[in-house]
Amino acid sequence: MTNKTFTTNKGVAYYPYISAPDTKFDESGHYKVNLCLSKEEAKPVTDLIQGEILAGIKAMKEAKPSKQIKQAPLPYHDELDDETGEPTGNVIIKFKSKAAYKPAVFDAKGSMMAKHNIYGGSVVKVNGSAAFYDSPSIGAGVTLRLRAVQVIEYVEGSSGAGKFGFGEEVGFTADESVAVNDEAVVGNGNLSIDLEESAPVVKIQQPAPAPAPAPQPKARVVEEPAPAPVASSEADDLAAEIAKLVGDNADD
Repeated sequence: MTNKTFTTNKGVAYYPYISAPDTKFDESGHYKVNLCLSKEEAKPVTDLIQGEILAGIKAMKEAKPSKQIKQAPLPYHDELDDETGEPTGNVIIKFKSKAAYKPAVFDAKGSMMAKHNIYGGSVVKVNGSAAFYDSPSIGAGVTLRLRAVQVIEYVEGSSGAGKFGFGEEVGFTADESVAVNDEAVVGNGNLSIDLEESAPVVKIQQPAPAPAPAPQPKARVVEEPAPAPVASSEADDLAAEIAKLVGDNADD
């Protein structure tokens, strides 16, 4: 089967590893992002996923009618409210690609972004591809590969003083010279040394602080959800047909 490429509607990026790959759980690394959209905005992608799964399982059944088939978890699920645990009405779609395939990143006008530090909360559109697979351990399903990202609203990671709660104040700045007191007083003040006659005034240039390394987004293990229902009769029909094909194995 050929991979189907597509571009999403704009959504909110959750746990993005777009500027640098995630290597915490896999040394080889992966670029990835979870994209949160409303069910209506997500529907073109969720319908595509269901259609690719159906076509893939049908092809497997035709090639080997007696083959035992199970369905793998879907690459999307309903978003749940953190407090109530109830669905929010949004869908989270999961994209992932190996570190060897760095996604291209563009700004809202379509210009290439050479440097970026994209953080969660950024509003983006994702270009991806849907690839059918059949794994003995996981089952038959579709994975969504991350190909490119367009940044509509840019949220960048902070590495400056604001990260620690420091705001702007009136006072010393790093580019100022530090003056040394030209008179040293010893003991009770009876003895003093006039530095003007013995040595020139020394001014020490305060070195500019080295830039702090940009923080990396913290990875969070996201459990694979059970296949999620989609709010459309067309999607329900696709899901029912897939379930029937998979369920037919019990009769073999």
